[in-house]
Amino acid sequence: MRPSKIICIGWNYRSHLSETNAPLPKEPIVFFKPPSCLIGNNENIVTVDGTGAIHHEVELALVFGKTGKNIPGNKALSYISEIAVFNDVTARDMQTKARSEGNPWCIAKGMDTFGPISDPVPVASVKDLHDLDLELSVNGAVRQRGNTSMMIFRMDELISYVSRFITIEKGDIMATGTPEGIGPLVKGDTVVAKIHGVGELRNKVV
Repeated sequence: MRPSKIICIGWNYRSHLSETNAPLPKEPIVFFKPPSCLIGNNENIVTVDGTGAIHHEVELALVFGKTGKNIPGNKALSYISEIAVFNDVTARDMQTKARSEGNPWCIAKGMDTFGPISDPVPVASVKDLHDLDLELSVNGAVRQRGNTSMMIFRMDELISYVSRFITIEKGDIMATGTPEGIGPLVKGDTVVAKIHGVGELRNKVV
């Protein structure tokens, strides 16, 4: 899978806002990860020495089946062809330092292997995109649990908002935010991200 871009949504669950001391956003928080960060199931997350704490973030990923610009909310979901489990791996110390200095944090989010994604499944295989259970465990211990119903901005709103400014192209991926429970990963850990009815994503940290 090699999209033109990976559109990511930050702070889209209230529970995650509280643990990161982030204010409630009035509009979606949008950033990007490069396609070069993508890896698949059973591939390794490779850490870089000196980057500090590395955190996991389980998310629902949307894969777009057609190109759109200025997409109306009532048609937005029809642009999704597939969905997948995504782990928005983050160099948290680097991100925190960049944010505190008012600088962008693209390297903290975009390092090679920092975008594990499961094999996509047809969006028609789930009954309701806004009622999917997310779970992430590290070495068998559950760290994150949530449900897509808890999103601040629903998926139709996200697609419509982003497409006002940026054309969403066929094959692009949108990661829709993470619930509470983010935490550190260290070398040797095995992280398993699941979304019931969508798939499972297993990666080892090296």
